Amino acid sequence: MKSPMHHIAVAGALALVATATGCNRDANPNPPTGPAQTLVPLTNMVRIPAGTFQRIRYPVTLTRDFWMGRYEVTQGEFQRVMGTNPSHFAGLSNHPVEKVSFIAASNYCVRVTQAEREQGRLPAPFEYRLPTEAEWEYACRAGNTNRFHFGHDVAEGDAYAWTAENCEATTHPVGLKKPNAWGLHDMHGNVWEWCSDWFEPYPPKALTDPTGPANVGTNKYKVFKGGGWNQDLVYGGASSRFMMAPSNSIHFVGFRMVLAPR
Repeated sequence: MKSPMHHIAVAGALALVATATGCNRDANPNPPTGPAQTLVPLTNMVRIPAGTFQRIRYPVTLTRDFWMGRYEVTQGEFQRVMGTNPSHFAGLSNHPVEKVSFIAASNYCVRVTQAEREQGRLPAPFEYRLPTEAEWEYACRAGNTNRFHFGHDVAEGDAYAWTAENCEATTHPVGLKKPNAWGLHDMHGNVWEWCSDWFEPYPPKALTDPTGPANVGTNKYKVFKGGGWNQDLVYGGASSRFMMAPSNSIHFVGFRMVLAPR
């Protein structure tokens, strides 16, 4: 099985079209204390508690709670917000949207933020966006230190992930496989997921609330994580990371949103 990097060169650019949002809300958001008391997160946003995980030999600490989508953003959701569906496996409304560029995924988050703010459900300090790489890995692990959130053994992966071993060469509806300990589905497999970080080697030190390197003209690629339908599970561990130009897209990369203060 070829790694995701073999396929990235074929990815093309994606044009953006935006329309109004039709997303649902969570009736019991259980928001943090402070100015977020009027916050009403979208349905299926899961609150992730602040904490620390180990990245190689160094701790990475996230000092604030945030919310993450229980599922990958679906084709139907993307279509309702953006008015278009870029997916290779098009017409499957409850499958994850894929062949979506980093730029298009970010624009989706902006549109959702604007719509929810206009409806009075999103206080000004908060926004929907792509997760940082640290947020993504921390949420995936859900307190686990193993290779996968379910353990070390790839043989256990069939219950948790759609990968090349079991997917029959296509994506599948979100949420069919077992979630991790924090209730997040498809963190391994189905589609890889964009993160907001530019790609560089990890700095050899402890980090607090990292957002990745600054784009100073030398960084060309954005990170994506989590494994996909056309790669073996071995490529999709919690710490696995690959990269692609933000204007490019490919049929095994999608995304999920987080909600957090700026």
